[in-house]
Amino acid sequence: MSAMDTLKHSILSKWFIIEPSFNPKLIMMQNNYKGFTLVEMAVVIVIIGLILSAGIGFGSTQIQSAKIAATKQKQDTIRLALINFISRNNRLPCPAVANLAPGATGYGAEAATPGTCTSTNINGLVATGIVPWVTLGLSDENGTDGYYNRFTYQVVLTATNANAKTISYIRGAISTHTAAPTVLGAPVVGNQSNDCTAGGAYNPCAAIVVIVSHGNNGSGAYTSDGTQVPVPTGADEIENTNNDSKFVIKDYSTSTTNPFDDIVLPLSSTDLLSSLTARGSVKDYTSYINDDLSNIENSVVTYALTHRSGAPGSYSYPIVLPSSLPDPWGKPYSYQQFMGSLSGATIGTTVVYTIKSLGPDGVASADDITNNVIASQLQMDIGKAVW
Repeated sequence: MSAMDTLKHSILSKWFIIEPSFNPKLIMMQNNYKGFTLVEMAVVIVIIGLILSAGIGFGSTQIQSAKIAATKQKQDTIRLALINFISRNNRLPCPAVANLAPGATGYGAEAATPGTCTSTNINGLVATGIVPWVTLGLSDENGTDGYYNRFTYQVVLTATNANAKTISYIRGAISTHTAAPTVLGAPVVGNQSNDCTAGGAYNPCAAIVVIVSHGNNGSGAYTSDGTQVPVPTGADEIENTNNDSKFVIKDYSTSTTNPFDDIVLPLSSTDLLSSLTARGSVKDYTSYINDDLSNIENSVVTYALTHRSGAPGSYSYPIVLPSSLPDPWGKPYSYQQFMGSLSGATIGTTVVYTIKSLGPDGVASADDITNNVIASQLQMDIGKAVW
């Protein structure tokens, strides 16, 4: 046996129990154990396919979750920008025009003249367009959702007027629903999710702003170049693109007839004003009412002092109420006067006049705010005079 045969025999003897003599068939046996059969290969391919499929599905889910998270983060950035805008301007911005191309005049800026929203969809109490990211001092990227479409932005028109007294008591007019609002009312009788059974056109619990991402399908959204994605066909997504003041908020749905992937953020006056009133940047309506009451009383006292009659020690002070001021909701205060003049003999607890605000709903109801002014209040302010 040659040296090479001896080496081969040694190697084979290590892995197989063989006779001392070299057997070439064992080499064929060894080679057979090095490969895979066609069946084995097929099984391996199937397993690899399953692993890849699971990996792709997991990756797709992760991507969608990231886009949803990015969208919600941008909505919160817009919310903070709106709060800062209110603190600087005592109002909310109008929407930007949705179908402008990049570089066009007004691209990304609110469409407005002083006190009026223009060139946007005006529907009753609201104006609709896209988020005015330039006006808010945000980047172009923050004006788009996680799917690279523009956010729809709707705002109550009265909130866009530059008036500190107005913004402090602004009330909502944008309602949200659990499905297309075919039935209105509180949740127990309909599908309106924010009803507070308030009278009048404005609902104190409704939103004054809504920011909408039209989701992964983008149906009805405007792209960065000002073109609109085909409008949706499902009733619930249609409700979020028809420019009225009603919006649907519900869970994600893959229904073939009524799919839903919109991400809707409604903002009430509390959402936007609570932090500002807490730190004194904006007064709440009670502060403005107190200011009005004080101004009215000062007017009454001034008139009484400048028109008093009689001799020192027995002056008579005429009580004349000024022209009625508007309350924080734009309605005039109502007066009821019980005394025509004051004298030193007037009993301090006697009610001289009453001032009433009809409150947020503008009609006589439980939310009315009444203030009785008694003689001692006026006597204190006229204290330097001789009765």
